[in-house]
Amino acid sequence: MAEPLYPTYHDSRKHFLKHFDAHSRQMGLEATTPATLKAWTKRARALLIELLGLGRMEPAAPKARKTESVDCGDHIREHWLIQTQQDVIMPFYVLSPKGGQGRLPAVICPHGHGGGGKAAVAGVRAAPEVSRAIADYNYDYGVQFARAGFRAFCPDARGFGERQEKEVRGGVTSSSCHHLQVMGSPLGIPVAGMWVFDLQRLADHILARKDVLPDQLGCAGLSGGGLQTLYFSAIDPRVTCAVNSGYFYGVRDSLLEMPGNCACNIVPRLWENFDMGDLGALIAPRPLLIETGDKDSLNGARGVKNVREQLAITRKAYQLRKAGDRLKHDIFSGQHRWNGVEAIPWMKQWLS
Repeated sequence: MAEPLYPTYHDSRKHFLKHFDAHSRQMGLEATTPATLKAWTKRARALLIELLGLGRMEPAAPKARKTESVDCGDHIREHWLIQTQQDVIMPFYVLSPKGGQGRLPAVICPHGHGGGGKAAVAGVRAAPEVSRAIADYNYDYGVQFARAGFRAFCPDARGFGERQEKEVRGGVTSSSCHHLQVMGSPLGIPVAGMWVFDLQRLADHILARKDVLPDQLGCAGLSGGGLQTLYFSAIDPRVTCAVNSGYFYGVRDSLLEMPGNCACNIVPRLWENFDMGDLGALIAPRPLLIETGDKDSLNGARGVKNVREQLAITRKAYQLRKAGDRLKHDIFSGQHRWNGVEAIPWMKQWLS
């Protein structure tokens, strides 16, 4: 066996871990009274909006149009397009229960990676890769919400599905997160900010519709969809109930120690100011359920303990708001996947 070219390596991991320990969470939740929590929420949300680059994006007239309607047996699937910015189009499916006339509670169902964008969430099994993703991750939670009586909105996030950048087209489950991050971050607009901005524009459209209940907007997503749900719900008080599945853990263990995860996780200067528990605290007192698989590798080396530490930060905000019953942690036996056993009843409980 040939001798290795470099018998010793000098990487930077230890340096960045020490730097994180010395400089992280400078804007983390430290409130001890309802008044100080209210003041912190205002400052922290303003900073998060800045870090996400939301003020750098200008909304455009939505020009909403329906392009297709398909009878799926127990629900109707419609394909829609809206414009979120000039020359930026967001396709999405609307799933409505069969016979669901009039105003229904709405749930936005952002997707994560590996499911062909909105296709897996909406149960569109035309591609074998999407069918496998649905089987592996219980990924069709948009369909599950529609069957439970909600009007489910399943959008393509930028870089996925019908919104893939040209460099990755040809693989239905491929994503363009890296390409978008390279284009946007130097302009002060990280991928997560693009996603939140688009969800806000989708919420504008939903809440102007005559077939949804006003002031009754849920958001629920798995993995990268949990990322979108967390940031969107932390920023936008119009989200009245949230379910975050497979995306709630301390960033040191799960992202800094695991830097091979997708570039969409990276928001410049975020870790210097917040951890995920702080973002969860910005959702208080609105109902929030966290789903965690006890064998989910994304929890990091310490597993569920890493998640519980972040829940403790968020729980402090709910307790100060006297809303402890509005925060729930569903730990289920299994890997990284959508569970839904507690999530759908939770959404039914809090959305009329």
